[in-house]
Amino acid sequence: MARQMRNKSDGSVVTVHAHVITKNWWEYYILDNKRYEDVRLALVMGPEMEIGDFSVNEIRPYIVTQTSDLDEVMSAPGWEWVR
Repeated sequence: MARQMRNKSDGSVVTVHAHVITKNWWEYYILDNKRYEDVRLALVMGPEMEIGDFSVNEIRPYIVTQTSDLDEVMSAPGWEWVR
């Protein structure tokens, strides 16, 4: 189930549909269900935190966990779940 997350510094709100962690511990807060064929928009926590498109097919071999049960996921640093 989708859940909204708010940026603590500027108040912007995004809707998160799923969460993915890869083997290198990057986290993807997926912000859309389907952007294009295999491309999704996400808030990505890697060396930097950024919002951008990524290819699901490219990261699929490296996924260690994925869920759409966002009640079990912590918000991104600097963000908070909207109650």
